[in-house]
Amino acid sequence: MKKSFLVLVVAMLGTPAFAVEAGQTYEQVVAELGAPPSKMEMGGTLILAYPETSVKLREGKVISVTAVNAKSAVSTTLTAPAIEPGRWTTDYVGAMALAKKEKRKVLLFFTGSDWCGWCKQLDAEVLSKSEFTDYAREKLVLVKLDFPRGFAQPEKIKAQNNYLQEKHRIGGYPTIVVLNETGSTIGQLGYQEGGPKPFVKALKAF
Repeated sequence: MKKSFLVLVVAMLGTPAFAVEAGQTYEQVVAELGAPPSKMEMGGTLILAYPETSVKLREGKVISVTAVNAKSAVSTTLTAPAIEPGRWTTDYVGAMALAKKEKRKVLLFFTGSDWCGWCKQLDAEVLSKSEFTDYAREKLVLVKLDFPRGFAQPEKIKAQNNYLQEKHRIGGYPTIVVLNETGSTIGQLGYQEGGPKPFVKALKAF
């Protein structure tokens, strides 16, 4: 399948044109548009907010560009990839639909990504390691439920995350809840030492 891409050119009255292409790096975007006035991270996606455009990056590469021409108010968007096994999403409903379709377990990661030290350690020592990611691609659908303090989230995401926090009676972070394809809880984990091997072993036991 050919790599999909979008080259977006916006010509503003009195301002120079610029181009942003899907697949470009963060550094290339900044070189083209300058430092973003604001940015936030949500579910593994970095969002750069500019006055006339919003750029989304995942794993350091542009996946979505939305620009508004101030004169015509026309917007163009490159749609982000659909939910994939082993790739983090913030869409619980979509994750459960995929899990049911492919008979996979669902891993809910309750975290405070910008303030919780143990969450950051779990991510660095386990969730970002190849032994875990390889297993996740084969067996899991991954859902990140973030409760940040330093940046805002869309109201829909906040409402979803609060609902799931109450439903699963989450009392602290990080907490991992594992569901089967019907949504029933089959296990729960927190931070543990030893890296990905014992963590994956515990997941397999569920």
